Amino acid sequence: MMFPAVSIDDAAARQWDMIIAGSSFSAMFFLRGLPPGLDVLVIEKGRHIPHGEQLETGFRNLEDIPQDNSSDHEKDWVFHSLLGGNSNCWWACSPRFHPNDFRMATLYGIGDDWPVTYDDLLPFYEEVEQTMAVNGGGSDAVLPRRGPFPHPAHLPTRSDKKLRAHSDMWWAQPSARANGGNRAQCCANGICDRCPIDSKFTILNTADQFTYPGAHLLLESEVRATRIEAGRATGVMVQAGGQDREISASAVALGANAVFNAAILMRSGLDHPDLGRGLNEQLARSVVVDGPGLGYFGGTSITGHGYALYDGAHRTRHSGVLMEVFNAPAALRTDPGKWTERMRIKLIVEDLPQDENRVVLDDDEPRILWTGHHPYAWDGLDWGMREIPNILPDDLTMVAYSPPVTSEKHAMGTHRFGTDPARHITDDLHRVHGVSGLYALGSGAFPTTSPANPSLTISALALRAGRAVT
Repeated sequence: MMFPAVSIDDAAARQWDMIIAGSSFSAMFFLRGLPPGLDVLVIEKGRHIPHGEQLETGFRNLEDIPQDNSSDHEKDWVFHSLLGGNSNCWWACSPRFHPNDFRMATLYGIGDDWPVTYDDLLPFYEEVEQTMAVNGGGSDAVLPRRGPFPHPAHLPTRSDKKLRAHSDMWWAQPSARANGGNRAQCCANGICDRCPIDSKFTILNTADQFTYPGAHLLLESEVRATRIEAGRATGVMVQAGGQDREISASAVALGANAVFNAAILMRSGLDHPDLGRGLNEQLARSVVVDGPGLGYFGGTSITGHGYALYDGAHRTRHSGVLMEVFNAPAALRTDPGKWTERMRIKLIVEDLPQDENRVVLDDDEPRILWTGHHPYAWDGLDWGMREIPNILPDDLTMVAYSPPVTSEKHAMGTHRFGTDPARHITDDLHRVHGVSGLYALGSGAFPTTSPANPSLTISALALRAGRAVT
């Protein structure tokens, strides 16, 4: 167990300096950033499911959130309520956001600029990468660094070698699938959501990086609302074992997810016209490419990143495109002697927040109203599909493609941050405007998204917010 466990009775009998709701990326990196000497209570809705039990049973307490989907595209959302949250199921893809992702309005007239810059996050990106034991290399010209990755990149596939010889816009995917450090070496089997050897970073297998004297853990207890008195957070309302209880604290940080954070704030009486609105998520599909010189045998499941279609003037019209090169599971050809001369590339595009896509309360429980991805995302995906043959070596041929995915497992945008309390729910340090001592962490704060996986950025922002607590 990460911290000493307490019962609901013991928790309710104490006055805490800080209560943190949730135990995944944002919650734990916020805790890591806190100044020493605080009495902290981490409240997790789910239970502790050890890695071995997850492998044996497949159970990780997947939430089933009601949804009204009026789009013509199937849409799923993935949230797991257990100790460590979605860190148990992610694929450990851990790139930084592109510097221009933070300046979309200024550069391209799209959405809002972020209240932080790439340079603001640099020291926090570095600490999170060290904590996760991230590996990578080759991306410095586009994603500036002040030092090397904590660990070298995984071995490239034959396909990676061919792509990197063709263009300098292909390089190793930064990942927290181990290639050095204390965890087992990545087995490259392509079943990363369950990681049979516990190689990828999770909150559970890196618990020593989140030790905090004075922290306690309350499991199987759901934070339902924050108690707000005279403009200040003074505690939380919790449901546990069929009981409704109140627990007092001097400050509260919500690190559940973009849907549950919004629901908690609504139940807390926060009356903001944009709260819950702007729910969005990346869109993606895969292509299959055949040709000489392609093949597998790389050191991890996803070995490459392609940035040729990511940033540029095209983002004034449609999304940029991030490309991922898959090593496993392998897609094989039927041509004799050419079995492995095949490559799968996943194209990922950014979405934009729309007010119609939102979280509401229905009988006091969250419900998702979904009208579909923004045309900006669909147009970017269509453009990427047209452009990818033009950036590949001439002897490669695109032979197939998949339907768009139903989920990238990265809900964002429901409590966006910024400097204007009339338009934004929180400030750049995740502090809720107008309520002292209340934080809303995580990707719900993102005013725009990115084609890149958000987990590293979620963690860096939370770490930065924790470091600012006094």
